[in-house]
Amino acid sequence: MVAGQHAESDLRKRVESEMPRHQQNLVDTCLEEGQYQSAIHVLNELRSPFHRPSASHIRQLLYMALYTSLDTLNTNSSASPSKRQKKAHLLPTPDATAAAQELLVSFAMTNSPHSVMRALRPADQRESLNADEADCFVAAQSLCISRSKHCWEILSRGFLADQRVSEALTRRGRSRATSGSTGDSLRSEVVGENAWPVLHWLLIIFKRDEEENELRPRHSILLLEQLGTPTRRDTDAVLDVMLFCLEQSDNARCMMGLELMSLLINLSATSHLDFPLLVAGIFNRLSGTFSVEQISSILSGLASSPAVNKFKVAFYQKYLDDSAVHARPVARPRPLARANGKAPPVTAQEPATPAVASLANKFRGPPASDIMRLMQTSTSSPGVSPLRIKFEMLQSYHAWQTQLPQVDRDAEWAVLLENGRVSETLDAVFGSSGQATGEGGDYRDLLDIILKGYS
Repeated sequence: MVAGQHAESDLRKRVESEMPRHQQNLVDTCLEEGQYQSAIHVLNELRSPFHRPSASHIRQLLYMALYTSLDTLNTNSSASPSKRQKKAHLLPTPDATAAAQELLVSFAMTNSPHSVMRALRPADQRESLNADEADCFVAAQSLCISRSKHCWEILSRGFLADQRVSEALTRRGRSRATSGSTGDSLRSEVVGENAWPVLHWLLIIFKRDEEENELRPRHSILLLEQLGTPTRRDTDAVLDVMLFCLEQSDNARCMMGLELMSLLINLSATSHLDFPLLVAGIFNRLSGTFSVEQISSILSGLASSPAVNKFKVAFYQKYLDDSAVHARPVARPRPLARANGKAPPVTAQEPATPAVASLANKFRGPPASDIMRLMQTSTSSPGVSPLRIKFEMLQSYHAWQTQLPQVDRDAEWAVLLENGRVSETLDAVFGSSGQATGEGGDYRDLLDIILKGYS
């Protein structure tokens, strides 16, 4: 198994060359003739980890994968019947759509994430038709994909129909669509029915990109590119997609929302994405849609890691802070200084790692004294028991501290556990150990087990 892992690692490090031009021409010929399934079959046969697919072919596969009958709007009513019939046979069939969806996933598993994502990367968004594509219907129609603002835009229901209407109106010299002629009524869903496989494809790419990234903390650079520019990050669209996934009754689609949330949390562990801003964005969407119990259930589906537990602490801290009853200011205990001497001294022989250090975000999270204060706050939310929130926050904080290197931990947490302050707080919030009953008793018993043996 180790040998297999080394082989896979070596394969990923190989430089991919462009697919040979004569092979691309075989595919292009089929595409120009509207033989989409034949083109997909040939492209699949030519698929290789040593040859990356062209951005044009990925773009056209995306168009076919996203295409539905709803995208065929009456934008050419003035065209002759013969012209309409000629174009009709160039539209992708359901079988071609399914085949394109499958091939996209195959490419995502075979080639490097950066190669497969070229059709949607910002640097390639000004791509135009080349001479070889001038007579290809699907090549021309698919250009709207590379010109989209970000990958989340192409997922929306009616995206292709909207583009066809826009192009038709532009050709006619009209700046506005007449009533009922646009795809606005189709845009209520941020992920259309045919777009779920494409979202799955994107998640495969982002997760592989994160896994193969040698920079620490690990994160997906390709995902970051879809969140605006370094000077103006915008997470609204991706968070809307995440929320839409979590609202689905289908478990596989819900899992896509969790995967997207996890990727964003890992990205926020770097200096590239504002951590408090992401926490607020996710909090506003979840708290406005789900109950406390549902939110806790959703967040429990995230795999435990320092980044995830740090996020959970900040999330529940915001929940308690926003719903706290502030009768009068509460004096906070002075945080204890970090214990000196626990961090090994840096010697001249130790290699410096400025690149890695600069990537980690500077948000340290709340000190243990703040956690104890929040545990004792009263909430103003009617009909909501704060016990679940406080339990989740405390166990997440403890897990986060446990997973951190010794030098990065909050020394105050170990002191509060040792001097009995934590136990006293648990008595006040959940009830005395061994005597508490009901919901509070259940949480107290679990916390006694979780907090035992911290070192």
